[in-house]
Amino acid sequence: MRCPIQTPDNAELLLAYCARKLDPETEAVLERHMAQCPECRAFGQQQRALWEALDAWDAMPVSPDFDRRLFRRLEQARAGRWKSLRSRISSPVPLAAASVLLAAVLLLQAPRPAAPGADSVELAEVERAERALEDIEMLRTLDLMARAEAPDPHRM
Repeated sequence: MRCPIQTPDNAELLLAYCARKLDPETEAVLERHMAQCPECRAFGQQQRALWEALDAWDAMPVSPDFDRRLFRRLEQARAGRWKSLRSRISSPVPLAAASVLLAAVLLLQAPRPAAPGADSVELAEVERAERALEDIEMLRTLDLMARAEAPDPHRM
């Protein structure tokens, strides 16, 4: 077995081992490898310690009115920002100046139609070539149809 730590393709193998998601055969092969590889053994021990700590951890209970209090605080913060902004813009002059500046920026940044570049010229040439090939095929078809409809002079 190639070392999972040194092989990116097998890196998830160690995590699956620590999460106890491997089939018994693969688990046995990996355990034999870990007995010989100090890096994989250390990784496995660290992961086991982490899983044990997560299993032992008890989250604090959330109070029944948690959502209500959270949304009230968010609303207060939002309202406080608007009050702060309105107090800064007490006269219409700064608002008008900001509007003019915004309009100027938008006009200067407006997209302009692109001039035909090399890509569009190349695309046009490809389309012309395709049309020419289609026309040639159509002429061949018409020629075959005309030959099929024309009487054979040798038969008469």
